[in-house]
Amino acid sequence: MLNQQDIDALINAAQNKLQITLTYTKKTTGEVVSHTGGIYEIGVDDKGQQILYLWDNTTNDHIRKFLVGNIISIQVLETPFFPPNPWPIKINGQIIGY
Repeated sequence: MLNQQDIDALINAAQNKLQITLTYTKKTTGEVVSHTGGIYEIGVDDKGQQILYLWDNTTNDHIRKFLVGNIISIQVLETPFFPPNPWPIKINGQIIGY
């Protein structure tokens, strides 16, 4: 599970449009996976769970939703994230960029 320093690093990555790599445990299967991409949103879903939406650069086809509580680790990369779609980047519902 991520600590406050990790959450702050995610927010910083979103604000600066930097890519991240995250290691994640799938809730449904328990499988551990890794994804690299750019953050579109950090916030809370309608169930009150803290979530992260990531454009997965590996598949380059859609945004993936991750439960922050299931993220094992993150690494902020020096690689810039160039959003492929004109959706806003949000932190807790507030638009911080495009």
